Amino acid sequence: MRLRKALALTAALSAALVVSSAPTAAADIGTGGGARPAPALPSRVKATCGDGKSSAFPIGARIRGGPAVYRTGGDPQTWYLDLTNTTRSRCTDIHPVVVLTDTARALRPAHLRMEFEAPGGTLPAGLEHTDRDEIIAVFDGGDAFPGFTVGAGGTLTVKVGLAFAPDAPTGEVVADAAIVQRRADDGDWVGEAGGYRFTVEGPQDPVEAGSLAHTGPRTWTYGAAGAALALAAGGGLLLGARRLRAPAR
Repeated sequence: MRLRKALALTAALSAALVVSSAPTAAADIGTGGGARPAPALPSRVKATCGDGKSSAFPIGARIRGGPAVYRTGGDPQTWYLDLTNTTRSRCTDIHPVVVLTDTARALRPAHLRMEFEAPGGTLPAGLEHTDRDEIIAVFDGGDAFPGFTVGAGGTLTVKVGLAFAPDAPTGEVVADAAIVQRRADDGDWVGEAGGYRFTVEGPQDPVEAGSLAHTGPRTWTYGAAGAALALAAGGGLLLGARRLRAPAR
């Protein structure tokens, strides 16, 4: 039940501070195993999700339903992130943060697009590259999206779309997630999921490759407003989540 990418996530959040200060067929995947390194900085606030006394995460998380193969230049493929509230009180301001690690460490934000369904519509995830050559995708949408709310004892399923650009590097990629409860300019680490492995491959044939390359620019444009929202909102949550606190074990 411990996120293998915890150390990478902490480094990613720290690295994003620089960016945020600039102008601007797969089987169900359970929770990953392995030891959790402690985040670099403790949170200054106590999570409002749960009683704060349990050593277990108040939000159980699982990545499921994603394809085993993504084609470069292809349409977005769907997978799901289940968020289960294991407490007797509702959990608000919940923001998933996904860490993508490719074997070649060649993946960059321009190589992919991730979007998620939220109340009111589909939003682009803010993407950042870290000095550990990983990609972090932040599920944030600014003031228009305060975060997900998961009712006491309930489960909320977030639909996620992921696609790779025609020039994206091929190879194996692993997706892990940390679930963050945002509190103003700070945040608590309240859940995790890990271990979704998939492969990025090229188009199946030259005809498909030519078609996808031609339509790529249209497919990969959110529009000026959408791009600005993804960058600004993602940077804001990353700044706050830098002080993630893992529950005591």
